[in-house]
Amino acid sequence: MDVYELVRGPFAWVALTIFIAGSLFRIISTLVTGKKEPALYPATSFKDGIRSILHGLIPFGSIYMRRQPFFAVVTIGFHLCVIIVPLFLLAHIVVWYESWQILWWSLPDLLADLMTVWVILACIYFLVRRWVVPEVKKVTRMADVLLLAVILLTFLTGFLSYHQWGPYRPILILHVIAGELLLIAIPFSKLGHMLSFMFSRAYMGAEFGKVLNAREW
Repeated sequence: MDVYELVRGPFAWVALTIFIAGSLFRIISTLVTGKKEPALYPATSFKDGIRSILHGLIPFGSIYMRRQPFFAVVTIGFHLCVIIVPLFLLAHIVVWYESWQILWWSLPDLLADLMTVWVILACIYFLVRRWVVPEVKKVTRMADVLLLAVILLTFLTGFLSYHQWGPYRPILILHVIAGELLLIAIPFSKLGHMLSFMFSRAYMGAEFGKVLNAREW
């Protein structure tokens, strides 16, 4: 078994297993530890929680987004692309079909390229911003930089291997390894916000709405 078959086979299964198990653990632990102890003002406003979720999903639905329009546009595009491209890229769908005979609609090549370039440029922007903007630099940790580096590496090597620019086989292997590292990191890093987003937004909305009589968006 060569390196490519190893990373595409056993390593991929290990990464997928860790991702699923870690995601379930994070969601369950969030639900269990998120139960509030009896308090004078329990935050249980369903309406405010739903409103907070919607304002977090709608572009420019929060004051923070409206105050930083450029950052908001880059971030919104980044989140959409980083989710849509891996799921609907033709090359990935072909791999799924070869393994499981599962087939679905794919992105046009040009659109997939543009979305991939958006992620690459957004990662560079986020990295620079973490070292240039003082208030962001203060809260930046090495783990934050490494996460962005892995995302950048995953999409950059995917773009290069798809267009067969450079040594194809090594770049493809590096792409698969980076993707698997990213998958493993999701439940155990800040990327886990994709799993807990709904819970955290609902809690904050209920807390601000019922307890503080204010809105957090």
